[in-house]
Amino acid sequence: MLAVTSIASAPKFRRPNTRTMRTSTLLATLCVALFVADNLEAQRRGGGGRTARRPAEITNRIAAYFSEIDAPATQGDKIAPFNSIDLVRAAAAANQVTVLYLHDSEAEKRIVQQFEGALFRTDKSGDELGLKLRMFHCGQIDISKSPAMKTRYEKDVPMFIAFDKTGKELKAVSMSGYKAKASKLEALIDQASTGAYKPSVKTIVKKYVKIVDDLEKALRAKTQAEQAQTKAGNDKSKAKKAEKAIAAATKLEDKALTAEEKLLENLRLPARGDKKLPSRNNRRNNNNKAGNTGAGNTGKGNTGAGNTGKGNRGAK
Repeated sequence: MLAVTSIASAPKFRRPNTRTMRTSTLLATLCVALFVADNLEAQRRGGGGRTARRPAEITNRIAAYFSEIDAPATQGDKIAPFNSIDLVRAAAAANQVTVLYLHDSEAEKRIVQQFEGALFRTDKSGDELGLKLRMFHCGQIDISKSPAMKTRYEKDVPMFIAFDKTGKELKAVSMSGYKAKASKLEALIDQASTGAYKPSVKTIVKKYVKIVDDLEKALRAKTQAEQAQTKAGNDKSKAKKAEKAIAAATKLEDKALTAEEKLLENLRLPARGDKKLPSRNNRRNNNNKAGNTGAGNTGKGNTGAGNTGKGNRGAK
């Protein structure tokens, strides 16, 4: 039996039209408000407006990747435990951790995209969550594929379930109503990762965020220097200055990549999923999972998918 889960003359003075003045003031205020809101939204998204889009080498590192997997076995209205899923079992066998994302593909796509865009953010505020998820086996389950799952979890999705290194299931985090709560998801995965890595996931990610920030600054400086080099044309002085700036930026890039390599060299990271979230970016970015894929890649660092083959220093 399967177990059940549970945003001249003096001109005549004319009195100003108060209503017109109020209307003009209101319109002006509204325009300012809309301008500010648009800029804040652009900043929130990390792109568009006056905020420069982050390099792909960065977003590929901090993005969330999930693989669509089958739901647990069912029998009538009964559902087998989630830790019976092959992904969870294989992770536990390797003393690694797992997180499952239960979703409904029949839900309105715009709402789902907004939710995932707010949760799995690709601006700096989303770096920690994305990097923490790199240390998990990440599976996505579509409840619409199973009548029993649809009946049981339709009011709870989107929902996240995490498992520690032994395969023990932790209390699920439901974000019903598509209300993104990144802090709750982070708390869940922090709890689940206890003892799975040494140093802790929090410590590793804190260092990794600094490395990613240094790498991003180097890449931006390099891009600006390359643009300056192109504009310099036959101006030897400007061209030489740009050349020096490129060399300096490349040196900083190499330094960051070396630090990344050192940080990850003794970590056995799970293979990343094949689906990049938020889903609206999938078509363009699915083939860029492997970290530093742009110009200037030195080949250093474990920047892509999967196992470095150098062992997990986590507790066994």
